Amino acid sequence: MSQEYPLKGCSILLVEDDPGVLELVNLILTEAGATVVAVGDPDAASSLVPFPKIDILVTDVVLPGRSGFQLAEEIVGMRPSTKVLFMSGYGDPEIGARDLPTAFDSALKPFLPEDLVAKLFALRKR
Repeated sequence: MSQEYPLKGCSILLVEDDPGVLELVNLILTEAGATVVAVGDPDAASSLVPFPKIDILVTDVVLPGRSGFQLAEEIVGMRPSTKVLFMSGYGDPEIGARDLPTAFDSALKPFLPEDLVAKLFALRKR
């Protein structure tokens, strides 16, 4: 893993409804070299699916209107190569994603920036 920019060349769609968390995670991912499109709700994320490239969807599990699991199913249904990282502050987020037909992982909030980047680096390689 390149220490300076471990996520260089990785395109990430970040969905988080808490503006502070959205800003912080966006900064972490950008500083790790990723190209990030950050949005605050699942409807905005759905409208970005035609975006040229989404390597990884990073989404909160609890979102307004629908869950991160529902959003992931929708996006992976349209873009099967997209991998998913679920973020949650409420427990094991992988429980709701067992049937997702793509590589996925989870991160419990709060997390250390380097742990998040390491998870995404490993997920990208799967």
